[in-house]
Amino acid sequence: MKKILLVTERRADYSRFKEILKEINNHASLKYVLVVTGIHLENSYGKTINEIIKDGFKVSYKFKMFDKRYLKKDDIGGMSRALARCFKNLTKIIEIEKPNFILSGFDIAANFSLTTIGAHMNIPVGHIQGGEVSGNIDESLRHAMSKFSHIHFVSNTDAQKRLIKMGEQKKSIYKVGCPSIDALINTKDRSNYYMKTKYNLNLKEKYILVIQHPVTSEKKLIKKHIDNIFKALKNFKYKIFFILPNNDYGAKTIVNKIKVSKMLYASHLELADYKTLLKNCEIILGNSSSGIHEAATFKKPAVNIGSRQQGRFKGKNVIDVGNYRNEIEKGIKKAFSKDFNKKLKNIINPYGAGGSSKKIVKIIKNLKLHEIKTQKQNSY
Repeated sequence: MKKILLVTERRADYSRFKEILKEINNHASLKYVLVVTGIHLENSYGKTINEIIKDGFKVSYKFKMFDKRYLKKDDIGGMSRALARCFKNLTKIIEIEKPNFILSGFDIAANFSLTTIGAHMNIPVGHIQGGEVSGNIDESLRHAMSKFSHIHFVSNTDAQKRLIKMGEQKKSIYKVGCPSIDALINTKDRSNYYMKTKYNLNLKEKYILVIQHPVTSEKKLIKKHIDNIFKALKNFKYKIFFILPNNDYGAKTIVNKIKVSKMLYASHLELADYKTLLKNCEIILGNSSSGIHEAATFKKPAVNIGSRQQGRFKGKNVIDVGNYRNEIEKGIKKAFSKDFNKKLKNIINPYGAGGSSKKIVKIIKNLKLHEIKTQKQNSY
């Protein structure tokens, strides 16, 4: 029996783990221990632990990650205090459960803690979507996690090559695609009636979907950046639907701007709601990785703003622009153009076409854990 320990702190990592957890349940020789923390436990973010339970998954442990001070106001020290709580609580959980494999993901704080602890406690760690480049603190977290991990589940060849250049063993890297695509493909669409009732949004009307997250290293510019987005959007006669940002340092500035506007917005979305919004929008605008990873699956133009996804491997649906109003306007106009949309008809998502979760779980099932050397060394 392989006991696999995972942690999730927000919708971004849960959407990727969801189909993996389902696959683990399909194998008698595998068992998961799921830890829930972060904004999953916060009422102001929709208390999404209830969604996890509703999906039929057993939550083995939960603990508070963020303090009231951080949740109430933008407090740069709050992210570090949250990280410290993850190290303390996850260590205790691992000591109790004694998992023989840890599955961590992406570039999120709780998963970073879990990865580091696993390596220190000589437990084989598998990391999902390492080797990708982006801006923000996410870049550093992701690469650090790769160096603490023993098995790598990458989304594409570009990421695979980068990990090899970082000194990771080629035989430890498996190209599987992005598991969030699995979750979207396997989730049913919402009806137009549902969306109109819940969000006052008519799917038959054209709209722009906007997701703008804070860039923690650009705190002083966040207000200017979100103001420029609003100014650019004024020149387009489409409905605008905002999804409120994650809870990284600087988020309050963006949230306050959206809430005082007359734009439609949602603070929390179930996966089916998000799939419906993405699938039916005209374009996705902002700096979310969803525009990079998932929008191409539905052949949607993505206007990617600023540095948060800088350097990330992108499909032909992505239009990179700066944070200035005129650049954002030009990007939106290009996204709406007939020539650009014509190119998207036969686009292939470079992050895969689904099936990633099955691949990941099959690999884990066949791993000979006793042969994995937890004492790592650079390949050159």
